[in-house]
Amino acid sequence: MRLSVKTLIADCVNEVIKAHYPMQYYSLCHVYAIVGANLISIATARDFRPVAGLAAVDCGNGRLMLMADDTAFACSEGGAYHCWIESVGDAHSDRQIVDLTFRHNHIYAENNGFHWTLAPPPAFLWGLQSDLLLNATLTSLPRTFPEGQVWLSETEAGTAWMTQQLLEHQNAFVTLTAEALRRFSRGLLSPESDFNEI
Repeated sequence: MRLSVKTLIADCVNEVIKAHYPMQYYSLCHVYAIVGANLISIATARDFRPVAGLAAVDCGNGRLMLMADDTAFACSEGGAYHCWIESVGDAHSDRQIVDLTFRHNHIYAENNGFHWTLAPPPAFLWGLQSDLLLNATLTSLPRTFPEGQVWLSETEAGTAWMTQQLLEHQNAFVTLTAEALRRFSRGLLSPESDFNEI
């Protein structure tokens, strides 16, 4: 089976973060967003940025996992919020949305008291905003989402928190990105990589 470049990027970021944080990788969405945005920007020669805000994920059987506590950004222990990646400079066209933690949604849900009844999610979410994001407000979310869709909403508190994370932990993110880039470069030389799809 030939791997796409998107799959290679997602796998490299996941492997590096799991190696460094084997007990808590599934709850480190901000690390996935920052390292992922860096690697995607390098690999595609386009600008991507890490985003923080609120989210809702369908766990099945009409149960939603809400990560919608905007005040949690001010808590040192974290809380119910989410981070993802968006393309930059698409003011007149559809932004790309990337969530490299998507493969861990069921683990995160189960560890936070949400019974997951759907099939395990795909390894990542990556596509156009119009295809992936549910168009609703937090108070008007349906009980079930179309397959492959999520609800995301960037907030001012999330943006400020993400900026703070980038400044306070810059060296760690540079190290993680460099490791992911080395894995990615090795993967590009593999006969299983498909360079025609990004």
